[in-house]
Amino acid sequence: MSKSLLIVEECLRDLKAHWFEYIRTITTAAELENWKVDVVCHQNTSPEIQQAFSTFPIFQYARYLDNAEKKLPGERYYGFILHSWRCLKVLFPFLNQHPQYDHIFVPTVLVHHLLAWWVIMTFHPQKPKHLTLFFVTNPGVWDTQTKTSYLPQSAQLQGILIKLFRPFVQQETVTLAVETKVARQEFEALTTLPFIQLPHPVANVDLIVETVDYKNSLLNFACFGFARYEKGSDLFKQAIEQFIYQFKSDHLQFYIQWIEPFDLPDGTVCNPNSLSDLAQVKVIDRPLVTDAYQALLKTTDCMVLPYRNSSYYARVSRIAIESTFLGIPMIYTKGGWLEDLVQEFGAGIGIEDENIDELIAAIQTMSNSYSHYRQAALIQQEKTRVYFSGQAFCQMLLEAV
Repeated sequence: MSKSLLIVEECLRDLKAHWFEYIRTITTAAELENWKVDVVCHQNTSPEIQQAFSTFPIFQYARYLDNAEKKLPGERYYGFILHSWRCLKVLFPFLNQHPQYDHIFVPTVLVHHLLAWWVIMTFHPQKPKHLTLFFVTNPGVWDTQTKTSYLPQSAQLQGILIKLFRPFVQQETVTLAVETKVARQEFEALTTLPFIQLPHPVANVDLIVETVDYKNSLLNFACFGFARYEKGSDLFKQAIEQFIYQFKSDHLQFYIQWIEPFDLPDGTVCNPNSLSDLAQVKVIDRPLVTDAYQALLKTTDCMVLPYRNSSYYARVSRIAIESTFLGIPMIYTKGGWLEDLVQEFGAGIGIEDENIDELIAAIQTMSNSYSHYRQAALIQQEKTRVYFSGQAFCQMLLEAV
């Protein structure tokens, strides 16, 4: 007899972000293990998503998606209560209308969701047999001077709310989970509760490895994903412009996905307009559907990820994991999760945080010694494909049930 899994993701609305591919990978793997999977998602979920899953579009509000919306007066102080109430208003009747689920998995837990899940686990007659709360943002803050993280006072509220789950954790009916080693350390220090570390599941992408004379080949250096300040898109833009001017190399092609401009800390707007005039640069100004994205991945020789540690030192990059799947070497920021990933599962060149000169030098070094880095990345392929597979994720997630 199959068991039932409910995935609850209020942000699952369209194909623009990672949620669709992430949940599809998990769902596919769980169904192969004979689990029946339902997905609770946003009210405005696209038809493509509704056709892909057994969906229940019930959420009107989503914290990540609504960040840019105008907030109610004082919402910064009581927003965690308001959003939990909004979640309860739709989740309570939904759970009443369905048989008890064996497992509920919540992939994007914020402080705003914790009261809702505590109420459900405490009072709901149809509460799940097991609940996994998965935290993708860590409570710490990166100190650019010391290049270390610390727990700010503002994290204490989240710690207090997570501690409400202590009885359920002790009874093994609730699992607290994260994606990175640093996030696990920070949450355990904040709450004195055990957290498990789950891999970020990625669908397998077939790669035909051909013998290529890279010395005479055009190399494609790319950065996919929506351009943002925290991803260092402005750094990559400057590095491309300076590299082309300085080296006048014609054997490199640069790809950067840039759909809309973003603001820099000084208030100026950063856009890709100056890149559009460069023959060696292709600006992708639209979201990529799965097939188009995978086709570009397969033609990418080096992935450039100058992510700022202030945002990404303890966060996962799906694109980085996909690069290790395909044996694509990377240029990456040292000091955080990216460095841990490359050291264990990939190959590449690390640069200091926000250092354009090192980024330019890394592009030159990678292009001059590409075969070396490519072979080193290919050696790690099988290891990463096993660890980050949907099957490995589901085995760890569902073994508690």
